[in-house]
Parts: sequence; structure tokens; C-alpha cells
Amino acid sequence: MTATHRTTIHILGLGAMGTVLAVDLLRFTNALVVPLFRSQERLAQFQEANGNKTSIRKIYLEGAPLLSYPIERSECPESFSKKPIDNLVVTTKTYQTKEALAPYLPYINENTNLILIQNGLGILQLLREEIFIDSKNRPNLFQGVISHGVYQDNAGVLNHAGWAGMKIARLPWTDEDMIQKKIIVKQDLANNSLVKLLMEPKFAKEFGMEHSTYQEMLSGQLFKFLVNACINPVTATLDCINGEIKDSCGPIFRSIIDECLQILRLAYKPLFEYREKFGGNDEYPDMNVNEVLTTDNMVSEVTRIGCDINAKNSSSMRQDSLFLRDIEIEFINGYVVRLASKLNLDPNSSKVNKTIQEMASLRLALNRSRKINGDWRSE
Repeated sequence: MTATHRTTIHILGLGAMGTVLAVDLLRFTNALVVPLFRSQERLAQFQEANGNKTSIRKIYLEGAPLLSYPIERSECPESFSKKPIDNLVVTTKTYQTKEALAPYLPYINENTNLILIQNGLGILQLLREEIFIDSKNRPNLFQGVISHGVYQDNAGVLNHAGWAGMKIARLPWTDEDMIQKKIIVKQDLANNSLVKLLMEPKFAKEFGMEHSTYQEMLSGQLFKFLVNACINPVTATLDCINGEIKDSCGPIFRSIIDECLQILRLAYKPLFEYREKFGGNDEYPDMNVNEVLTTDNMVSEVTRIGCDINAKNSSSMRQDSLFLRDIEIEFINGYVVRLASKLNLDPNSSKVNKTIQEMASLRLALNRSRKINGDWRSE
């Protein structure tokens, strides 16, 4: 009897997003899920602390069950099998991407499927210019935009606080290929092992998977980016749970979103002009970005998703700030500031996001100072 084929999927960055994905892949597919750690020490810490299991509490489900699944194999640079990587999920922090990928680059080639599931924008430029410089040896690149809310509590348990789905698409290496035909989606669904795994009916339903063209995914990515640009730095700066600001966040969210959209419309012009150029052409999906990515709609949606659906969530940036880790502000609000500069816009065009960026960074610095010098408020 022939053994059932198992798709192997390596996960680089088994944090909140890596864990929520790994647990549901283990629940609903036959995949061999292999976490990759940055060192032998980190691998040993994982094995000792977790008993070779990955766990998450689904607090949005009745009874808030803690789900745990065994990990058959975990690897680090010292113990890696030295075989080519077929499918790689990258869920590290954006600023950690280059360093995290470095030990595994010899095993990534033009046949590798690599999907980025990260907050922020601007990582493609880093991959293109600093990591995969040789265009002939670049992997098949995909982007995942995940909207599930996950946070780590004081006991170290990861909590899946809000169910909101995930979008994936093939990510073009050049801006000239930003607009894709629908046939690209059909071809990947039929022939690409990573896409076929993520779109297996049971998993796709339970995890809320959507597979689309890049322009459709980019629209969703900018949507999620605006959520992150508001929720992450504001909750980190205020040190609050998402839902606590539901009734008072409108004005600051509006200021952030309005400024972001003015800059994003210039930077992603083909996307915002998409309907004018491709509307009515059956080879391309029908979409109208300008109906969704408006200031009024996004203030409403960010509040609904960030502060209502994920009311009990503690944002990733707040978590990082509380645990004194570096924050991803450079790839979120900082990205908007850099875009404005790249587009030669007046510095005042990004003053809101620059202020938000500086406030979030100041909050992290304050938390670190209090760890060393104590909290002056208690004196």
C-alpha cells in the first residue's frame, strides 16, 4: 500500500501568528508542520517549556478551550536536515526577517514556496534588494494577510481572541506585475503545493482562507495595514486592551487614516486606478478599491474589527512594548513617513504618522526605563 503523501511546511517564527496557523494546520490537514528556530538554545527552550507541543486557547469559542497538538519535528540551523525547503511560512517580526532567513537561505531556491505573514509594508523591497538579489534563484513568493486576533497573556499562554480570516495571493517580485489576471489564481490552486494545502476545504473554511489575485489581496493588505496603523500604536502608547477605546477612538483614527490614504493613493496608483483601466474586462476580477478604502469607511471598519470583534485582544505592538521587545513601528506608521519622503512630499504630509511613530517609540523607551529605574508614580 502506498503511503499517503504529506505536504511538509516549515514555519519560521512560532509566535502568535505562527502558532495560530500551526495549530489549525495540525487540526484540519495532514501536513507535517516543522517549526524553525534561530538557535539550538531556542529549540531546547521550546522543547522544555512546551513538551514538543504547540498550544493556543480559543477564547472566542464556548468554554475557551486550550488546544494542544504534538510537533513531530522541530529544527534549528545546527540540526537542519540540509534538504531543500519546499514550503516556508515566515511569521517573524518584519525587522527580524533578514536575520531569521539567513541560516536557511542555502535551502531556498526557485522551487521553494515562501509566504510572508507579517504586519506592515515595505518588506518586498528588502527581500528584492538585500536577500534574494539573484532574480534567477528567487522563490515563488506569496503574501498572507491575517486578521485573526492573538495575544499572549501574563501566564505565557497564547489566546486566539478574534476570528477574522486570512487572505493569500502570489506576490510579484516587480511593481510592473502588480495587476494579475484571474488565470494566475486558477493555475496556483491546481499546481502549487502551498496554495493547495492552505485551500484544502476543511482548513480553508475553519481558518477563513481566501485566495485571490495580488491586487485583490493588496486591497485587503492596505485595509489591514490601516487597522494596524491605528490599533497597534494607539493601544501600545495608551497601554490598553483594544475594546477599552471603542467609544473614544474615532478622532485619532480619522487623523491617522486620512493621512495614510492620501499617501497610499500616490504610492499605489495602479491599484486605486484599477477600476478605470480594467473594469468590465472578464480576464480580471471586478473590484472597486475606492469604495472600501475611504476615510469614513475605514474609521468604521477599524473600530469594528479592532475594538469590537477583537475587543478582548491586546495588540501585538502593545504586547511587544510590555515585554520590552522591539516594535514594528518602522514598517507601519514609519513606512508611511518613508513613503512620503520617497515621493518628495512636504514633510507636513506625514506629520500625524510621524508623531504616532514617535509616541509609540517613546512608550517602549518609558517601559524599558521603568524596568531599570522603577516606576516614579509609586514613589
